[in-house]
Amino acid sequence: MFRMKNKLNNLYNANKEVKFAIVGAGKMGKGLVNQLSRIKGLTSSIVIDEKPEKAMEALISSGVRRSDITTSDNIKIIENSIKNGMYVVSDDYSIACKLQDIKGIVDATGNPPFGAILATETIENRKHMIMLNVECDAVIGPYLHNLAKKKNVIYTGSAGDEPGAIMELADFALGAGFKLLAVGKGKNNPLNHYITEDDVREEAISKGLYPKILAGFIDGTNTMIELTSAANALGFIPDVIGCHGPNATPDELGKIFSLKEQGGILNNYKTVDFAFGVAPGVFAIVTSDSDEVHDLMKYLKMGDGPNYAIYRPYHLTSLETPITIYNAIVEKESTIVPACGQVSDTITVAKRDLKAGEILEGIGGKSVFGKITSHAYQKRKNLLPIAMITKKTKLKVDVKKDELITLDMVELDEDHIITKLRRKQDKLGL
Repeated sequence: MFRMKNKLNNLYNANKEVKFAIVGAGKMGKGLVNQLSRIKGLTSSIVIDEKPEKAMEALISSGVRRSDITTSDNIKIIENSIKNGMYVVSDDYSIACKLQDIKGIVDATGNPPFGAILATETIENRKHMIMLNVECDAVIGPYLHNLAKKKNVIYTGSAGDEPGAIMELADFALGAGFKLLAVGKGKNNPLNHYITEDDVREEAISKGLYPKILAGFIDGTNTMIELTSAANALGFIPDVIGCHGPNATPDELGKIFSLKEQGGILNNYKTVDFAFGVAPGVFAIVTSDSDEVHDLMKYLKMGDGPNYAIYRPYHLTSLETPITIYNAIVEKESTIVPACGQVSDTITVAKRDLKAGEILEGIGGKSVFGKITSHAYQKRKNLLPIAMITKKTKLKVDVKKDELITLDMVELDEDHIITKLRRKQDKLGL
């Protein structure tokens, strides 16, 4: 981190600050704007939200004077404002894609269909893409990563998000010479697959969240999507559809995430999962084929083995994103990418009995929730990835509660870019 601090100080002193855009000024975006205001050399020059007043509030709350913020939609005025060290607020994401001084764009929206549009335009305009929108990454990340390589820019998930934090543990474990058996995260909320935004509205508002977002956390979809991104980075799959999700303490993780014949719950290794009781942490399960290493791990109070949990008791969401922004734009390095392709998928399950003709609500809605499975199973059963649902996704048949929804059961929005990109991704075998 001293390398990052020193390089950014040098860029700041040379009047060569790294300027980028943030799209989405909700809880994550606003927190990121505030954190960045404390870091010399990284400047969120443009903050974009469909409600511009939220973008304005994010900047003002970070200490930016209103007189230093422009709301013009004129490209030349915006370019001059940024060159002169001012900030820009807008509801038009495409502005950021057109500006030469903007080197990268952060997607903090959590909206998969919009994320597909934003990421594609960002990469096509040869700007680095930093994804806090893990929902989008989980369904078309391999295509976007492949496109970014062709355009010679970085596509990356973010430090602080659970997939990024998991990847850091995996990098550490593999770099240190351990065998990586499983990775996972703690679940922050109770699990209720059938919760709706109406059930959590009061709690969500008190936490500064949209009710749908909180519902997506509690119904488990968010956890499944995060694990899908981690799985696609590592080439892992869930051991069972939807994962095991045991109760555990950090000290119990190594024993629980062992094979059944070792007294654990797993049928196979190289898997992703979650556990109650260890939130908001992330973990990696490791082992070694060296007796001497086992002896030393026991001496270091890491447990009796043969499996050990490398556990990080926190992840700081968008407050860690500045590290990824720096690495992507300055060092040209990613935090996490779906390097192994679409190995796992988050598929769609009915929350209630649904009728033909209904428009499906996506993540956090009243219609469906998500479960992780292998991509091979998704293809074999022709299952609907939940992040492909748009505002025009319509059921063609009646569906029973808890039934897995297939692509044949729905009428997709074939004109939407997220549908087109997933079709391309599948055709290319990414």
